[in-house]
Amino acid sequence: PSPDLWASFRGRRLGGRELPLPPGYTGAVLRGGEPGEPPLGEPGDPQAGSVTVTGTFGAITDWGGDSVPPPGRGLARALQWGPLAQALHAPVSEDSEEEAEP
Repeated sequence: PSPDLWASFRGRRLGGRELPLPPGYTGAVLRGGEPGEPPLGEPGDPQAGSVTVTGTFGAITDWGGDSVPPPGRGLARALQWGPLAQALHAPVSEDSEEEAEP
């Protein structure tokens, strides 16, 4: 079976590919507070509010118009940045043999 996915939206053919999230990452489906429900936090706080996690996922589908998106572009490439950023910002030990450039 082909790993490619096919669907249509308003008569237009879409090709897709399921991409797993990087190790250590989990997607979350959030639901905002109900209308009329009092927000959490201080009154007037722009960040006050509440959300509830209603589900989680470990993969996301990258859709393209008329064809399946190429594997190394778009969303697939964006998903590579999480582990790369984590490696770049990881602490460096004092006894590291690598010298920092001035």
